[in-house]
Amino acid sequence: MRVRRLGPEDAGLAVETVRRVKCSGAGPTFGERYLARFLAARQNILIVAEEGGAPAGFLLAYGLDRVDRDRKMVCLYEIDVAAPHRRRGVGSALIEELKAYCRREGVMKTWVVVSRANAAAVRLYESTGARPSVGADDVVFVYEPPG
Repeated sequence: MRVRRLGPEDAGLAVETVRRVKCSGAGPTFGERYLARFLAARQNILIVAEEGGAPAGFLLAYGLDRVDRDRKMVCLYEIDVAAPHRRRGVGSALIEELKAYCRREGVMKTWVVVSRANAAAVRLYESTGARPSVGADDVVFVYEPPG
């Protein structure tokens, strides 16, 4: 398995990965030009796992600057593994690559929001060293654009 963070020169692989793993036939509204720009932004972190030369999964995270210190935090926003590759270590490998990136960059903390009902995700995060935050009163509020 090959796992690595993609750069703008990898926009073709990014398109193929997202289409195969996430979109599954839906008509995506993005292409190589968009993803090259997306990947050129240093705060955008797209890590891809390939098995046998084909995309097996991806992890999307965002680096966040802090106002109170000169160290970043990273939000692990999304992780997705193609069905034929699940339960084979792909998700763990993606997270380990993100953790290595965070160590190299001196990131102070990486966090992810997940529903406790998503047992597979909870197992993945716990098995890769994440600890749940204290307190069960956390609520995620979402602002939708008007219209």
